[in-house]
Amino acid sequence: MTALKCSIATAALILLLAGCQQQNSTGTQWKPDAAAMEGHVRYLADDARGGRLPGTPGYDDAARYTADAFATLGLQPAAENGSFLQHITFRSATRIAAQQTLVITSVDGSLDLTADVDYSIGAGVRAENTQVAAPLVFAGYGLVMPELGHDDYAGLDVTGKVVVVLSASPPGVQSEERAFYASRRPVEASRHGAVGLISLATPESESRIPFARFVASGQLDMPRMAWLTADGEAFTRAPNLRAGAFFSPSGARKLMAAAGRDYDAIIEAARDTYVVEGFDMGLRLQTTQPSRFESITSANVAALLPGTDPELAQQVIVMTAHLDHLGVSQVGGETHTNNGAMDNASGVATLIEAARMLAAQPQRRRSVLFLAVTAEEQGLLGSEYFARNPLMPAKQLVACVNLDMPVLTYDFRDVIVFGGNRSSLREAIASAGEALDVATSPDPFPEQGIFTRSDHFRFVEQGVPSVMLATGFGGEGEAAYKAFLANHYHAPSDNLSLPFDWQAAARFAELNARIALQLANADQRPLWNRGDFFARQFGGPQFER
Repeated sequence: MTALKCSIATAALILLLAGCQQQNSTGTQWKPDAAAMEGHVRYLADDARGGRLPGTPGYDDAARYTADAFATLGLQPAAENGSFLQHITFRSATRIAAQQTLVITSVDGSLDLTADVDYSIGAGVRAENTQVAAPLVFAGYGLVMPELGHDDYAGLDVTGKVVVVLSASPPGVQSEERAFYASRRPVEASRHGAVGLISLATPESESRIPFARFVASGQLDMPRMAWLTADGEAFTRAPNLRAGAFFSPSGARKLMAAAGRDYDAIIEAARDTYVVEGFDMGLRLQTTQPSRFESITSANVAALLPGTDPELAQQVIVMTAHLDHLGVSQVGGETHTNNGAMDNASGVATLIEAARMLAAQPQRRRSVLFLAVTAEEQGLLGSEYFARNPLMPAKQLVACVNLDMPVLTYDFRDVIVFGGNRSSLREAIASAGEALDVATSPDPFPEQGIFTRSDHFRFVEQGVPSVMLATGFGGEGEAAYKAFLANHYHAPSDNLSLPFDWQAAARFAELNARIALQLANADQRPLWNRGDFFARQFGGPQFER
């Protein structure tokens, strides 16, 4: 974008927000502005932003726009050197598909496997030319759950080997806890000395995102990223792992058959237990996984609304939403821009509009940090970087409320509070919603473990009570939400042609402003339920329920 166009966009933004502030000064204390919400979403999800992939001009435009919005509202820059931008250096890796190889051999010879049909390999961020040759060991679900006395690695020697695991989550374990353990599969494989990890598709994974759909989406050819540590190395939680692959149902059947086992029988047995016996497979993997590296910079946008209480102002409520999306994809020889209107321009627009309303309140005892993060789609990287490199002492962060993909196509009656049963945050949200006749609802997708899959979880890992909010299933909500997930989630059709209800969008922004004010003015900071699973894992302030 040229400087002239940027200045025009900024000038339009200032006029838009100034008009909203003028309306607020002459109207009620809470006056959400539907036109402002629409304007923010239209700018952020415009084709000119190019899908807001981190490290691209389109993302940088979106970050500047968001920073300008916060500045116009009078919020303070919270990043280094008086800036709204917390710059992060990433390694961006793109797979070189034509040079990838994967061969699995048994005593009878090599398996007949076809790339992107039987298996897929993405880019690697650790080395530009990864080569691994190692035996295969099946390790069930690949999970270690100490509190349940369960260890899939018990009795297995995987040092220097490639671990093969089911991508399903076992039954009989609370869903969010199950998802947490599942997210640690690479960590556990690395901790036990494995050099590679192969995940096998299951009916569960196919019901979420079918292998064929994922391959056809073009996402394998999109960059994979990792933020760089002070010594220039890619940050990883699994330092021993050097190679990986995902096998489709057809590939998984071939792999298990070569090991003398029946894939379908294993899947059937796994439906009833989380104990799936591991074994040496008698197979050997040889793979080459080249990637093309690029160093890029992308920024979180951080703006502080200071509290008015001299003591409580040191405590900070964090409101987050991810600013990035998937960029441009190549599908069937055609170029598609993934605008991410709902995911998550809608969340960032809510953040800006909530900040505008909250800034007009005369009393906000605690401070509120509005944080639009980068690289969520790459694995919650921007929020992870912030949580590990906070712009203020970490002990000052007392709560996180995250906005990720609110579906704003209907007049919602309730909000889903992911993780709401784990801390006092749900009570504050319920109280804030009463004035708008908005109820709180539990997670409608408990089997998906969504609580562990968005930016707020990086704050949970630092012991901060956190939740994620989305529009709920009341009334027409369930049909609208499920239709979006089935037809538009992570697809080019998540764009401005969707039937946005801008009045509902404005009401969602008001709800979030009220939530922030409720948390800012409460006598007690948010607390975990005493003995909650995540409080036990990561610490944090607790109380008896």
